[in-house]
Amino acid sequence: MSDIITLKFSVTGITCEACLKLIKRRVEKVEGFLDLNISLSGDATIIANRPVELDEITKALEGTEYQIVN
Repeated sequence: MSDIITLKFSVTGITCEACLKLIKRRVEKVEGFLDLNISLSGDATIIANRPVELDEITKALEGTEYQIVN
């Protein structure tokens, strides 16, 4: 069984539940993705079966108004 890795970060630009759904749809395409917990305040935790870099999440959100901050 693989190790479970968590990465905490923040996302700016979130204004509603639809924002959360779009972010989750984009981030779930990151290799190794298992789950994403994200709140309207922008606090987020990705759960993956491998280490995920913030750059990968940033790339997944390209073309949106959402920005990763740490």
